[in-house]
Amino acid sequence: MKTDKSLLFLSAVFLIVSATWFISCTHKADLSNIPEVCFERDVLPIFLNSCATTGCHDGTGEGMILTDYNNILRGVIPGNPNSSRIYRAITTTTGENKMPPLQPLTLENRVKIRLWIEQGAPDSSCPPQ
Repeated sequence: MKTDKSLLFLSAVFLIVSATWFISCTHKADLSNIPEVCFERDVLPIFLNSCATTGCHDGTGEGMILTDYNNILRGVIPGNPNSSRIYRAITTTTGENKMPPLQPLTLENRVKIRLWIEQGAPDSSCPPQ
């Protein structure tokens, strides 16, 4: 199944990247062999379906707007997910900063966002997979 392969791939990438971070505090993981995470195809749908829902981060309420690249980038520090407000919110497990508050993102979606930020958070448009 395509989804199973995708999840397995992302889980393996997550483990490799995590192991690299734990081994050395001063070196960044080598992401050169990992395929580009595409903003339009891979990242934007996560935000639109999980965060930019009616009354949340869609621009009708208070707080961040997560409906397009420019607004999402306001909560991201390209190349540095741990310092990115959005990434910290989606990986927080308790408290009022936990996002989404009722339905946390899947590990696969958190990994996609992390890799996209690690890769410089480009505004990319890619063909469907």
